[in-house]
Amino acid sequence: MAITNIEYLLSVNKFNTPRNITGKAATALKIARLILLEPGSDPLHPEMGVGIRKYRHGHSTDVISEISKEVENQIIQYLPEYQYTHVDFIVTEDKILNFQITVDDQTFIYESGNTDMPIFLDNLA
Repeated sequence: MAITNIEYLLSVNKFNTPRNITGKAATALKIARLILLEPGSDPLHPEMGVGIRKYRHGHSTDVISEISKEVENQIIQYLPEYQYTHVDFIVTEDKILNFQITVDDQTFIYESGNTDMPIFLDNLA
């Protein structure tokens, strides 16, 4: 079940109009922004955001479980129409926390330092 939507990027195209993405990529980007958002950043919704930056280095199974539960709660609270998505957290050999978001049959990988645009892997579930 994919919801058609548009998410705007912080740049413009060659016609000087806002760049955007649609479909599953837009869904993944909305969830990634929710994960990256620091709580307290939005004065109208001070509890909104996971604030993953505080978890970026040095992780245990308990911490990943805690983050996963927080992401689930945030999606239920602020993006309930996207509850069908799945978020996984991956700890690299360097102990850096990355995450991937699966929307239907497509997975979008967000690596630390590369959160502007997802790395798109077609048909990876």
